[in-house]
Amino acid sequence: MIILGIDPGTVRVGYGVIEVTGRALKILDCGVIGDKNRGAAERLAYIGNEVRALIKKCRPDIIGVEQIYFSKNKKTAISVAEARGVIVFVAKSMEIPILEFTPSDIKSVVAGDGRCDKKSLRKMVAITLGVEKIDGPDDVSDALAIAIRASFEGLK
Repeated sequence: MIILGIDPGTVRVGYGVIEVTGRALKILDCGVIGDKNRGAAERLAYIGNEVRALIKKCRPDIIGVEQIYFSKNKKTAISVAEARGVIVFVAKSMEIPILEFTPSDIKSVVAGDGRCDKKSLRKMVAITLGVEKIDGPDDVSDALAIAIRASFEGLK
């Protein structure tokens, strides 16, 4: 089973692709999608096109996406919701099942603590995937954590 985890963002969208074989998890690909030099509408179109290309490339069985959490900055929350909407639309238009998780649920399942910090989550993601470390910004390790969380649903 191939699982794509996506961490929506306003400027960067993190993604992580894992393969599940039995109970073993293996990282296949990860990175960020984004271009801060584009305007808001162009950025959303770019995210949509890049997510579509990523889905075609990795052919996931399931896509895990982080749900929007309450934010004091309403402008940021709206922008993230727009990016998330584009991602969900693309996945559904390509008929890929979507699983959605709250940040605390992801942290609880992956790290054993729904309130853990980014550093602890990154460390648990690396341990779970059997790698020494996860390179890149937090968006990457968060996306891999989402993929790991989705794998628990996929194994049921």
